[in-house]
Amino acid sequence: MRARLTAVGVAALMAALPCGRALAQAAPEGDEYLKDDVGGGFIDQLTTKARVGTMLRGSYFSRTKPNDNGPSAQAGGIGGWLYAETGEYETFLTFGGTLAYVAPLSAPAGHGGNFVLKDPDQQGYATVGAAYARLRYDENALYAGRLEPTFAWSLDGIYRFYNRFDGAFIGRRDIRGMIPLAYEGATVAGQLLNETVRYYAGWVDKMKQLNDSSFKNLASAALLPGYSDGMAFGGAQWKINNDMMLQGGYHKANNLLDIGWVDLDSVYRMGKDQYLRLDVQYIEQQPTGENNLGAFSTSNRAAYVEARWWPWLIPYAMIGRNGDGDELRSPFSLGPSYLSQRIGENAKAGEHTWIFGTTFDFATLGAPALAFDVNYGERSDRHLKNNAAQPLANWDELATDLIYTLGKYAGVFEGIRVRARWARVWERGDQYSSGVITDLSQKTTDVRLDLQWKIAFR
Repeated sequence: MRARLTAVGVAALMAALPCGRALAQAAPEGDEYLKDDVGGGFIDQLTTKARVGTMLRGSYFSRTKPNDNGPSAQAGGIGGWLYAETGEYETFLTFGGTLAYVAPLSAPAGHGGNFVLKDPDQQGYATVGAAYARLRYDENALYAGRLEPTFAWSLDGIYRFYNRFDGAFIGRRDIRGMIPLAYEGATVAGQLLNETVRYYAGWVDKMKQLNDSSFKNLASAALLPGYSDGMAFGGAQWKINNDMMLQGGYHKANNLLDIGWVDLDSVYRMGKDQYLRLDVQYIEQQPTGENNLGAFSTSNRAAYVEARWWPWLIPYAMIGRNGDGDELRSPFSLGPSYLSQRIGENAKAGEHTWIFGTTFDFATLGAPALAFDVNYGERSDRHLKNNAAQPLANWDELATDLIYTLGKYAGVFEGIRVRARWARVWERGDQYSSGVITDLSQKTTDVRLDLQWKIAFR
């Protein structure tokens, strides 16, 4: 089984590399390389094209316990991060970083677990999220220090509302809650063959969770059992042509799990802003090292369809089947899997998943920067790992998003992005717990409001 998993990752890399630019670290709110040689000494070159600014954010999160049985996860906060990046010294050396901070606006006691304020006391905090040096040669870059990596890449002209955010099993998981994930380590990334291939690889040994100020070993930071002293990873993305992309990768988190995955995305274009898209994906996971997650081996198969016949309407659907060995895990990013909604993310053992929905792009109807998304999904045939005789209740979820970005008419407030999200989950059916199977019937409601505003000082 381990050989098969390794083969998945190796095959994906070999398929992609023979044929874009990738970044091993998201530069603070901007990924352009600063290539111009501005002359002068070391300080002059670093300061002449330096960028400084802030990303302001506000967030409110409330998720009820099933059937209101206990306190909700609830908080409101304001914060974001200050960012800075120097110019390049001799067109190869750059320094950058972010100072992240959160202050409470609403912090009811006993309502933790909301990924806005620091647990368990609903506290605000400040921390150095990123602090890195970058060495660049042409379109290849090496980052070292505290990193906020992003590897997402997509075909041109595809709407892609929310799915496939991170593009790998390591990433920022920046779903606009408040502060993204961050890591300590080193990454290398670049582009090849006339910008048709992107590659990335690296090693990280510590991680900062969304609502934490400290960097911890990968197991503790991801709220997993045991101890993990690091993760090695690599991946590649190959745009075979303008309408087809192959990508995949391999991640090995010591004493936790191995992950191999491959994905093929294709588009049939019918005209300007009209297309039909099909994506298929395979993921395999298994334990490694000391088996802190226990013995398991699971695979996930999924397919995604998206259509845009009319500019304002983008319907989509996805189906998936998860193996019986265990749930699908993505502890270090939102992950490349698209089988996610607002509350339900990772498929449980044996799960059959289907989700369908649509995005309404009102910009094409004269309302710039306004979009609404609604989807409904069902997760069935779920059970605890390696044991179909220990069932989990079916999971039905209705989820919505409303997004609006202020335009030039807003004057100094141009660029503020506001979003309202609502979701409800119904769990019904046989549920195994502590040796007993009961007929479960319960619901959970999730409400989120957030805004962000990028301000460049320089």
